[in-house]
Amino acid sequence: MKNCMKSDTAISRRTFIKGGIAAGILVSISPSGIFAAENQAPEIWVIHGEDKVKLMKKCLEIINTDGGFGKGRKSLALKINAGWDRTPEEGANTHPVLVDEFLKGCRDVGIREIVLPENSCHPANKTFVKSGIFDVAKKNDARMIDLGSDRKSFVKVVLDKGVSLKEVEFSNYFMESDIVVNMPVAKHHGGAGLTIAMKNWMGAVRDRGFWHKNSLHQCIADIATFIKPNWTIIDATRTMYDSGPQGPAKELKIQNILIVSKDQVAADAYAAKTLFPEKLYERAKYIKIAGEMGLGIVDVEKMNVKKIEV
Repeated sequence: MKNCMKSDTAISRRTFIKGGIAAGILVSISPSGIFAAENQAPEIWVIHGEDKVKLMKKCLEIINTDGGFGKGRKSLALKINAGWDRTPEEGANTHPVLVDEFLKGCRDVGIREIVLPENSCHPANKTFVKSGIFDVAKKNDARMIDLGSDRKSFVKVVLDKGVSLKEVEFSNYFMESDIVVNMPVAKHHGGAGLTIAMKNWMGAVRDRGFWHKNSLHQCIADIATFIKPNWTIIDATRTMYDSGPQGPAKELKIQNILIVSKDQVAADAYAAKTLFPEKLYERAKYIKIAGEMGLGIVDVEKMNVKKIEV
């Protein structure tokens, strides 16, 4: 896969789709070489400011300065969190102002096709609209896709390095796009302790019920052996400390922070360790598991953290 994984994997997203998956073949994707730079200190940008437009403008500036999305890439799949019938102020979904500014920035650098696929928990016709994301997607000529009704878009993939999650039906919108960006909201989760970046991929699979019944934390770590986004942008402008993932929370903390990295495991670890009470960090066991599997650095002291005020 071309950009879900490092470039030394032999198969591109489109070749992957055309080479048998459309015919229903179960394909094995080896993640060897995905984490070639895992011993290097991952870069984490922590952007703080009350103005969400300025937060995302700085995020895009960082992305463009640090390699951008790559030359000649024209399509992008954005994994937001729009799973819940909640308003932006309630903190259950990615904030639409951030999504709006990100989509504008993508258009400015020549991204022609943008999709926002999501397998929502509440009915999509309610969540997409109430979250505010549907309107900003439409405004920026991007397609918000209800994966719950687009079942044919799921592709069966074998996870060679998976422990509990050996195979998964994953949305091919992410595999067909030149660029993949994960933009989760950071919040409390009743089952996993926290849901941030890695867990956000549960909204890109067909059967998330399997994860809950078969070692949820291990499954969350397992998906990171398969999907590696070009960039992870964590929305921590407001964070739910309880009643997640849907809320409304009794304690909603206004943090006004974006966490940006190419390393989703490090981004999760940093967000969990620095934004939430220790008890929630400890409950998010999948982060430690991902570190033990060699999928990324989870020790904050070993990260190259850059803090920016806007």
